[in-house]
Amino acid sequence: MIKMKNLHDQTLLYRSEILCYFIIWTSGILYVLFILLEISSNLKTSEIPDLVVGWAWLGRKKDNSCHEWRIWITFILYSLSPWIILHSVVLFLIKLFYNKVIKLQEYWLIIVTILCLHTNFGLLPVLLCAGMTLIYYFLMFTNNKLIIWTTSILLLGFWCNNDYLFEYFDPNLNEEMSYLLLLTVYWHNLRCLSFVLSFINLSNKTESNYTHFLAYSFYLPCFFFGPIMIYEKLIPASKNNDHVKTFKKRSVTLIIKVMRCLFWMLVVEFVLHFIYINVFLQNIKVLKKFGIIALSGFGFTMGQFFFIKYTVVYGLAIAIAEFDEYIEPPKPPKCISRIHLYSDMWRSFDEGLYKFLKTYIYIPSGDISGNVGLLTKIYRSFLCFAFVFIWHGLSWEVFLWTTFNYIGITIETLAKYIGKTQVYIKYVKGNLQRRNEKRLLALLTSPLTMMSAISNFFFFGGIDAGMSFFEVIFLQNTWIQNSIIIIIFYCMCNISMEFEDYRKAKQF
Repeated sequence: MIKMKNLHDQTLLYRSEILCYFIIWTSGILYVLFILLEISSNLKTSEIPDLVVGWAWLGRKKDNSCHEWRIWITFILYSLSPWIILHSVVLFLIKLFYNKVIKLQEYWLIIVTILCLHTNFGLLPVLLCAGMTLIYYFLMFTNNKLIIWTTSILLLGFWCNNDYLFEYFDPNLNEEMSYLLLLTVYWHNLRCLSFVLSFINLSNKTESNYTHFLAYSFYLPCFFFGPIMIYEKLIPASKNNDHVKTFKKRSVTLIIKVMRCLFWMLVVEFVLHFIYINVFLQNIKVLKKFGIIALSGFGFTMGQFFFIKYTVVYGLAIAIAEFDEYIEPPKPPKCISRIHLYSDMWRSFDEGLYKFLKTYIYIPSGDISGNVGLLTKIYRSFLCFAFVFIWHGLSWEVFLWTTFNYIGITIETLAKYIGKTQVYIKYVKGNLQRRNEKRLLALLTSPLTMMSAISNFFFFGGIDAGMSFFEVIFLQNTWIQNSIIIIIFYCMCNISMEFEDYRKAKQF
């Protein structure tokens, strides 16, 4: 009865109303997808270099212009997967027969990653990653967070402006391999930060040896592509003695999750034969000719593409980490179609990065009590986004992306503050039914959700893509066209809010 009561209290909108929102939202999506499919079909016979021969049974060209997706998938399937299998099999055997010899587990985690790194990229990256770990290891004993953060920012800035050094020191490395190494260095920097900052906060500093540090920072499943699994989530050896009993269950779960990731990988490959997402990003003028409808549909499709891309890559790492039971992984990315708030996007899309920012920047940068002031929250958010800007690369498109996101988070923080004031409680809550209040919140949230979509154009497509979206919305669109877009976003926000209320109600 309690569960049903809470469900009734949370899900307040009428079912017919939600159904209406759903029909409008999905109809809009299907319509714009049809337009994008039509545009892609007109391009399939063109001589665009990034359109390559696709699957023979489809008889269509495939969009091959997303270098990141192509590099990631090729490396994972053909270079990384044999090492991952070896990593997990040997780690399981060590835990099965030598469970009390913790050092043996740590030695293996270090050795297998070094062998994988050396085999694929040579000796230089091995020395570089080990050297970075050694630098942070010595900084750890200063117990000075300011020195550690300054060193980290300087290192990130150095690599951002000298990403050609891998090719300079090793002519055998091509541009794609250099990109992978640079990505690895950025993730490695986060793990090093996580370890040393956690060590400073620990009261019991028994695990301060360099081997333990290397074992955590060289953990293979998330070494190249993430996600960041913060040091606090490391599973103590004393709690890890039931591997024999749970091996079958863990193996079945691993197989199911890997198959799910492979399925979505094939879905992405299939879609790239019909909608040329990345070609459009590089030729945004093609979409501008079709107006806001095609551009908005492309924004949704682009967001879903990148969501699935990170779901595949992160999902594989998370599934293997769950099987290893060495460290507790974050949750996979949450579908962006169910996210209407900036804070929820940052909390749910990359939970590992969110926990890193919250644990090492947001909480330590102010009063640790529960009663935190408005200005303190805004200041904390600024520090988090400043680091996100530095970590993602010091470029104009990243700057604009982080700026839009920071503005969105700040507006949301102000709205939540206003929602707790006596004026709001008296004049809004006191005069509106809960249903009408939810409709009002969805209406107020819609422009922010739209701004979030615009910011992604800068991040994924660059300056030209982002400015093109701005130009169409604010210069070319009529108020009727913009109203239609807001209505679709309004429907999406209502569905997202209702889904979240239903999920919370089921937890009671």
